[in-house]
Order: sequence, then structure tokens, then C-alpha cells
Amino acid sequence: MKLAFLIRDLGHGGAQRQLVLLAQGLVREGHEVSVIHFYDGAFRTELEAAGVRTICVGKKSRWDLLGFFLRLVQATRRIRPELLHGYLAESNLMALFLKPFCGFPRIVWGVRDSQTDAHLWGILGKLSFRLNCLLARFADLIICNSKAGRDYYAARGYPTAKMHVVPNGIDTAHFTPRPKPGDKKLTFGLVGRLSPMKDHATFLHAAALDPNAQFVIVGSGDEAYAQQMRDLATRLGLAERVTWLPAQNDMPSVYATFDCLVNSSAFGEGFSNVIGEAMACGIPCIASNVGDSAWIIGDKSQIFPAGDHEALAQCMLAFQPHNPRQRIVEGFSVEKLIQRTSRLLSKKVLWITTGLGSGGAEMMLSQIIRGLPELQHIVISLTGGGKHADALREAGISVHSLDMPSGKPTLGSLWRLFKVVRQTKPDVLMGWMYHGCLAATISRFMRFKSVPMIWNIRQSLYDLKLEKRGSALVIRALAWLSWLPKRITYNSQLSAQQHEATGYRAAKTQLIPNGFDLAKWQPGTPTRGRIGRFGRNAAMKDYATFIAAAKIITQKHPAAQFIIVGAETEKLDVPPNIQLLGERHDLPELTASLNIAVSSSAFGEGFPNIVGEAMACAVPVVSTDIGDTRWVMGETGHIVSPRDPQALANACLEILDAGITQDLAARQRIETHFSLNSVLKQFESLLTSRDESHQSHASHSSQPITPHTSPLTQH
Repeated sequence: MKLAFLIRDLGHGGAQRQLVLLAQGLVREGHEVSVIHFYDGAFRTELEAAGVRTICVGKKSRWDLLGFFLRLVQATRRIRPELLHGYLAESNLMALFLKPFCGFPRIVWGVRDSQTDAHLWGILGKLSFRLNCLLARFADLIICNSKAGRDYYAARGYPTAKMHVVPNGIDTAHFTPRPKPGDKKLTFGLVGRLSPMKDHATFLHAAALDPNAQFVIVGSGDEAYAQQMRDLATRLGLAERVTWLPAQNDMPSVYATFDCLVNSSAFGEGFSNVIGEAMACGIPCIASNVGDSAWIIGDKSQIFPAGDHEALAQCMLAFQPHNPRQRIVEGFSVEKLIQRTSRLLSKKVLWITTGLGSGGAEMMLSQIIRGLPELQHIVISLTGGGKHADALREAGISVHSLDMPSGKPTLGSLWRLFKVVRQTKPDVLMGWMYHGCLAATISRFMRFKSVPMIWNIRQSLYDLKLEKRGSALVIRALAWLSWLPKRITYNSQLSAQQHEATGYRAAKTQLIPNGFDLAKWQPGTPTRGRIGRFGRNAAMKDYATFIAAAKIITQKHPAAQFIIVGAETEKLDVPPNIQLLGERHDLPELTASLNIAVSSSAFGEGFPNIVGEAMACAVPVVSTDIGDTRWVMGETGHIVSPRDPQALANACLEILDAGITQDLAARQRIETHFSLNSVLKQFESLLTSRDESHQSHASHSSQPITPHTSPLTQH
């Protein structure tokens, strides 16, 4: 991703340090990062050494407005970022004003405080604050570094739906535990600039109630305020027990002199870097209930009401040493900052699917989305929910169900689709299955902006007469519209060829086969003589042929057991030795328990998931020659003609007679050619690529097939 940060200056400051850490991390992840700054600063050298491009526009004075803005336009036009990220209030406004001059990138605002002091500013400052509140709704994304900041600005008109909290990142490699120098008394320290906001008075009053400890106050600031606090310490009898130090550079060494850090801020605190740094150094903290201190510390017993010195004293008297470093490492490290920010800044993909039920296409969709956590995902199901809808929501994915009657779009469902598309503003549209592809095409025009669209076709197309009338109309409409998508992806070689013959643009074709999670689908202990047929009850699955073959097999192997698993299969009329299990959620275990897995489909299969799943479990497979079954199976298993019960039965009998219960070559083939990891990499490349060029069908569809030996004879 090409992104640019916009910030006032690169001088020493908490916001600037966080920007440096974030920019360095994003470069390490492979992003192209630039920083445009109004004034120069010490951090520029550090950024450039990390591979970050920096551009200083050199604002000359307070009233250098027109020339300054023209230089900003020139700088951003040179970069042409996909994303322009403001850092702090005035930079946020500039990012928004620059949008139409540099290719209309996504605009991100960075909110780095929890409470503004705009009432102390001049006319321009107050105007800037009001403009920020008024124009915040035009930003695409607003990242706050504290929950307190989010809540404060949301109450002043910032759009809550666009606001996300990404806490500061603590450099846990720099802030590490160090041995405490000397054998000293219990020491409480307070670190922060000398300002009423930090409420040193409450700290000193609490210190007076603890006769056995000593105290250190570190910080510089307003000298008049500092003298007031020193005088207060003297009046409270603390002159001999309080050490005053100016601001220090080597903070890990300072924290090492404390047993506990106290943050007594009265207001204005957002994310306290001091608390995070001290905890990373292994120093426990006590803090007022201001800003995000309670969230960072994670222990309510170490939080006291702001301004309540007696409650603070109680916390100090009850203090017990412990090491809180792990909480920072796990929740507030620089790595977490980069990970959280990178995901928010990443492309937003809107997946539109026919449904989220129990089919193979739905399962693959769920696996792909959950396997690409670095992208932002929103899912629209045209029909009602399904078992995969719950799984996606549990993974933190936003799922919308339009509850559209099957094959019958309504004005209400189209209006809900329009609202989701307009609210989410996706960067990529992905249509999944025929009706999902058509809905994605409609959504592309609802977006009112040119965004890449990808179609994903999940079935083969033998004859339009075999399809429902409504589906056939959609298939023909998509052929006519196939010039619109950036890519048309197929999970089957045969499917791609069939659709191209129907009129789908061959230049758009990209083949990405299904992938299998090898940790989930593993060999088990097969039950000798158990034969299974998995799949929903549909005409294309041809259960009649399987049932007829089972009767033939039983004549020679009376002890053979047959199970049928899938939605609506309990309605089938079967003999007593075939067990109908209906829809199940333990398919990996059931599959691994089989002696033989059968696929009896007569038409419509593209990439047969049940075949690949059985192969991953090293289960011998007997399948009809439909779709890409022959490609998936390679030299393993048995392939027979469709609608031929005798051939199906003969292949199963051959396996039973030979005493074969596992086919390890089949699992090896899945590992080599059809693993989930390889498929995820292909989808990640497809969704994140900036390359709009289209490769030929041949370059995508050809995949080398490595022969594998197998004890099974292919028919």
C-alpha cells in the first residue's frame, strides 16, 4: 500500500515518536510510506534511515497560508498516495482539503488527545477546532489513541461509526526491566511535565499520609507551578522525602529507581505513555481514573478517583510488588500498534454471497475471510443467515443478511444493500457465486466510484437447461456483463472453460482452486467396511446412484456400513443398512472414520470439496468423472462414469476386497497442490494488488500436476 502521513513537525514529542515507530513498522511490512511535514525536526533522519520518504514543505510563518497550501498540493501530487493519514488536528484538516488534488485517496484522521484546550487558543485555533468537529464526517476513518479521546470527540460531533481506538505502542525492546540501584526504601515516583493537569498536589497530600516511603517527582515545566508544589511539599513535612528531578533522557534507568509509578492526573489524560513505559520496565502503577489508565493497568484495585488523595494513599499503603510487563507486551507493544493500524488502513473488501449455509462454497468463503485477518472484511448474504454467519461474527467480521427470498429480490433488500455499500465504502467488491456476482455488479454502481470488482464462480456449467430458470437468466446476464470485473476467478479448470464457451470474457479468467486446512482434515482410524456419501440432498448429487450402488455392494459384503451426511438428506428413502445422519458439524472426524468416500454427482460440480477433504484424511475415494475431480485426484483413487451404479459399486468392491483402508498418496497430493495456505496467498495477492492488468486464462489455469503412485487402480 502507498500511504502518506501528514504532520505539523518532526520534533521531539509523544505523537511524533509514535508516528516514527508506526512508519518504521509499516515499511518493514512492505508498505511504501512517506511523511509530509510542515516544519523540520530531529526525527527526520531516523525516518529516512528506515526507508521512509520525508518531504518538508517549509511553512515560513503563521500567515504563510496560500503558498504553504500550494506546496502541500505539490508534495502530495508527487506521491499520489492511496491513503493520506493526518496526525493531529491541523494536519487532519489539511489532509481533507488535499483530497481532490492528489487522486482522491482515503483520508484518515489521527486523534492524539483526549480533551482539547481550544478555549485557550487564539481565533485561528478556535476556528480550527470547530472546523474539525464540523468536517470530521467527511473523513473515511478516524483513529484515536485512547478510548477517552474517542468518547470526548464523539460527544462533539465526530462520527462514532468511523472512530476506532488504536492505543499507543510501547517499545518493549527499549523499555525493559533493570535492577534497582542500591538498597533503598519503598519509592513511589511521578513522571510528567509540571502542569496542573498532572495534579502533583494530590500526589503530595497522599505522600504525607505514608510515613515510611520516599518519593521522586520527575519533569520540567512551568516554574511558578513548580515552586508552588515545592512549597506545598515543605508545608506537608515532605522536604526530606521528596526528590525533584528535571526531565530525563534515559527513562528506563529512572523507572528502575521506582518500586511503583503513580499517575495522579486530574484531567486531559488520554493514553499515558508513562504508565505503559513503566509497566514495560516491570514497574507496577497506581493511577487516577482519568483517560485510559484503568484499561492499561488492568487492575481496578490500583485505580483511585481523580483528586482524592486519601484514596491514593490507601492504594500506596496497600501496594504489593509485582511485574506487569507481560500485559504491555501482549496488549500495548509497538508490534500491536503496527498490527492494529495496518489492519485498519488496509483495503476494505465487501464480499457479497448468495448465502452462508452449509455448502462447500460457503465453507470456502468463511475459510478465506478468516484466513486473511490483515484485511478488513464485510460480508453481505443475500438470503438469511447460516452456520457460517455465526462463525464469521465470532471472528469479528461484520455480517449483514438481506433476508432476500430465494431468487426473488425485493425493494427492501435492495435498499438494505444500498445502505451497506454506501456506509462501508469498500475498496474492493467480491461477488461469490452467481447471484452474489450480480449483486456485486449492482453494488459497483451504488458505490458511485470506480472500485475493483472480482467475481468468483463456484460451479461447473454443463447445460443451462439443468439450471433453474432464474439462475439461467442470471448466468446469461453475467456473461453479457463480464467485461466489468477486474477478474473472474474460478475454482475449477473445467468451469472456466465452460463459462468462457458461454460468453464469459476469457481475458478476465483467473484460476484459484479450493484449499484444504491440513491441520483440520487429518487421517484418523478408519472403520473397515464403512462407506460414506457426504453432500446436500440435491439433484446434481445423484443420491439415487449411490443408493443403488450400496445395494449391489451389500450383496457381496453384507457387513458393509453406509452413511449419508448432508442437509435435507434425512428425507431420502433408503434401505435399513444406510444410516441417514443429516447435517453434521463433526465432518473431519466422520470423514477420517471412513473406509471409502464416495462422490456420485451427475453434473454441476466444479471443484469437489468432499473429494479433497477425504483425500486430506487419506481416505480412498471413488468418484464420478464430473467437474475437476480428475484434476484433484490425479493418479489416486478411482474415477467412474456418472449415473452408473454398477461401475460405482465395482470400484468400491475392489477397495474392500484388497483390504485397503488408507491412501497416503492422496493426502500427499493435497499437501502439494491444494493446501489452504497456498490458496490464501493467491487471494491475498488478488485483493491487494494495485496491478490492473489482466493476464491470460492460460497463464492462470495451467498448473503442473505431479504424478503420485498409489496402490489404488484408477478406472
